[in-house]
Amino acid sequence: MFNGVYTAASGMITQMNRVNNITNNISNVNTPGFKREGINIKSWSRISGFSNLKLPLEPDTDKSKGFINETINSVAHMDKSYIDFSKGPFKRTGNDLDFSIEGSGFFAVLTPNGVAYTKDGEFSINKDGVLVQRGTGYPVLGENYFKNSKLIKLTGLKNTIEPDGAVKVDGANVDTIAIRNFNNYSNLIHNADNTFSTTNNEQPVVEKNFKLDRGYLETSNVKIVREMVSLIEAQRSFDRYQKVIDALGNDLASDVIEKVSRVT
Repeated sequence: MFNGVYTAASGMITQMNRVNNITNNISNVNTPGFKREGINIKSWSRISGFSNLKLPLEPDTDKSKGFINETINSVAHMDKSYIDFSKGPFKRTGNDLDFSIEGSGFFAVLTPNGVAYTKDGEFSINKDGVLVQRGTGYPVLGENYFKNSKLIKLTGLKNTIEPDGAVKVDGANVDTIAIRNFNNYSNLIHNADNTFSTTNNEQPVVEKNFKLDRGYLETSNVKIVREMVSLIEAQRSFDRYQKVIDALGNDLASDVIEKVSRVT
């Protein structure tokens, strides 16, 4: 009976994580360049490799002990989260400082924690003439930053950014928008400010196969209908697991009362 409680409780926790994940996606449906997140669900036995073990096992080993406890090890748990890097729809804004990346790559921005990467191309010019992200105020980096730490300044009468990333001030080339890509997107983590950081020593590479579309933004790749359906499914599953625990709890209480009454 306790195994049943463990199974149902684990299912509830998993569905709670799903609900939190889905609601975060929904809350960012209008965030430019946002990439939806999901979670993989596995059993402890699959995570630990017990499901692939070949029998017979050597006795008195960690693997054999884990395999004997297969009932609990088979309970579903959240394995890990993942990021869906598929492109979101491009939306025309008409703003000359809005850019989407046609092709591969990310914009590089300077955050308080160092260089980060984003698909959000909603830019503006701050009071110092520096090109920044409109929402965060983070400076948008050009190739000069990686050579001499200089930021992009648009202080001329005519400031333009060309499709190839070239930054021109009054007709003169002053910099190039830095577009970076990665060999393994699974080594990117999502930050709270809609930027990405790298893990596992993943190094950015210069992306050359791109085109900047001025006056367009890449919107979130969250599909609201799909997320709402998933949210309803997760909530219903949570309710079902809760009812299972209630039923098992009632049975357990009745069993305890009966046994106590026999003793007394």
